Amino acid sequence: MSSQQSFEVDMPSLKVVVEELQRRLREEENSDEVEAYRKAFRKLVPLFMRGYVGGYLLQQTVLQGRVRRKMTTATLFLSIGKNRRVFPRDFVQLLFAAAGLSKADIGDIKILDNYSFVEVDERKAAEVIQKLDGLQYRGRHLTVNFAKKRLAEEPSEPADLEAEPALSLGNP
Repeated sequence: MSSQQSFEVDMPSLKVVVEELQRRLREEENSDEVEAYRKAFRKLVPLFMRGYVGGYLLQQTVLQGRVRRKMTTATLFLSIGKNRRVFPRDFVQLLFAAAGLSKADIGDIKILDNYSFVEVDERKAAEVIQKLDGLQYRGRHLTVNFAKKRLAEEPSEPADLEAEPALSLGNP
């Protein structure tokens, strides 16, 4: 470990990850399989190293984004996209600064050419819309509202099995 650099852990976000891992252990995971891994961990990792190995595994889990909190989300439409050179980190910063959200309140971000979609905690979505709609950002006034769900494409004309037969070019 290098003691030259100071690193600060985002405790609220980390707490969410740890709580989700514990919830999964209690509710979902195969207890026999988890018990086998626990025994292997105790056998393979010396006692004085277990905290470090656990910390390292937690760090890798967070960095790789393997654990996400199960939250009910609302998808928001934002009227800015790649054409204004925005990236997910820009939206995260905007949601932190202007809307007062934390990392745990933000879900998936999808940026298209002219507009984007951002998932936020359903309980905070209306507040985010109120704070961001009309805000000047990257030379444009943002339009922010709830994204409309895509309807499954329906056939333009239903197939009618009893319709008149098509004209035949052959002999009758």
